[in-house]
Amino acid sequence: MTDSQGILTVDDILSTVSLDVRLLAGRDGLAREVLWAHSCELPDPARWLGPHELLMTVGLCVPLDADEQVAFIRSLDDGGLAGLIVGDHEETAPPLTDAMLAEADERGFPVLLAAPHTPYAVVARHVAAANTSSQTLMVLKLSKLYHLAANADDDVDRLAGDLATLLGVGIRIEEPTTGVTVIDAGIPGGGRENDAARSYPLRGAHPASLIITEHPREELDSFLLVHLMKVLEVAVGRILHAAERRRESSEQAMRSLLSGVTPRNLDILLAPHHASDGYQVAAFSSTEADRVARTAALRGLPVVVGAGSTGHLVLVPIEAVPEIRALAETGDVRFGVSSTFTSYADVRVAADEAAKTLAGAHLSDRSWVEFEGARISVLTRSRREAEEIVAGVLGGLLEESASATNLRETLFAYLRHDRSWQVTAHELGIHRQTLSYRLKRIEEVTGLSTSKSADLSALWVAYQAWESLRG
Repeated sequence: MTDSQGILTVDDILSTVSLDVRLLAGRDGLAREVLWAHSCELPDPARWLGPHELLMTVGLCVPLDADEQVAFIRSLDDGGLAGLIVGDHEETAPPLTDAMLAEADERGFPVLLAAPHTPYAVVARHVAAANTSSQTLMVLKLSKLYHLAANADDDVDRLAGDLATLLGVGIRIEEPTTGVTVIDAGIPGGGRENDAARSYPLRGAHPASLIITEHPREELDSFLLVHLMKVLEVAVGRILHAAERRRESSEQAMRSLLSGVTPRNLDILLAPHHASDGYQVAAFSSTEADRVARTAALRGLPVVVGAGSTGHLVLVPIEAVPEIRALAETGDVRFGVSSTFTSYADVRVAADEAAKTLAGAHLSDRSWVEFEGARISVLTRSRREAEEIVAGVLGGLLEESASATNLRETLFAYLRHDRSWQVTAHELGIHRQTLSYRLKRIEEVTGLSTSKSADLSALWVAYQAWESLRG
């Protein structure tokens, strides 16, 4: 007799009248599977027997002391054994103490007493014969496993769900660098409070971690586990390979955008959104580049991630901002975020704005710091606006002549050094009188004063716009 799944249990042995065994303790463990029955009289028999095996002894391996008998039961149970059969032989079996039987009851570890005339060879043959059907069932499960893998049609989530149902376990796979869950299929029928999880490395072309969740006493057979891991290595490898290709495409797209070129695959990377409907650029530390880029690729987030001039950047369509913001808040990554733009030609301006926002947020305890429009250094909102400001304010200083170039560089150095004559003259390598002459010429050409606050504000904004246009 076996259970409904064709697997022999301790209860089956107990209910087989011809074997003449009775239960002494551990009634809660009668549903334990028995894959083999083995006789052993060596000390520490848990060393020689494996999970789901039934220990048969005439008592020589059972300690005499009550505390040692309790430890004996613990070692057998911790070793995953199915149970213990002790022969009713006074000449070899020590008295089984109440403490030992109480420990077996508490652990649900079956302890059976065999009649003096019960040959252990008969018990072993009974287990072997009963489990012939179990082995057949295992082969059928293995065949079904590979059938599911062959007909998954690249739907890895469906494959994982089907495998979880077939094997009666929960299957979860994580990418080790980011901790992102790639696949998650729970135990059929829902989990239990005392379920146990075991982790195994998947060593394919793209390593990952497999976490198997099992009901107590219903662990996945190691034979099936090996084949499950091989199937999942192939399936997960496809996912991780595709994510790596997406990551590389994203990096190339960011380089193109910062060079003023719109990449052909941009709509694919941002689907179903369009950056032209509005986007923001978020800057973050390059130390987090690998984690952010991998996470975005694995989750298929509609963003573009790549290196900027001073750090790393992510271009985010407005509709996808909550997803990236959630990543910032849960992943302990700080982002400095630009205002909203609509033209791809402004990506470089947005990137500069985001980088400056991040630089100004180093004392903030927020992980998502947005541009607030308060800093005059980043008031230009688009390339077109920047070009208009530069032309309207600098005027004749934009000419390509040597004279105009000298005046323009003098003005920018003067503004950059907070109108310090000494520092400005030192940087330019000129005398203070030459600096004074050039400042007067700048006022004549632009019509603006280098001493009035309003005019200086306009000159400063024009200088920042000039810088943003030229990176």
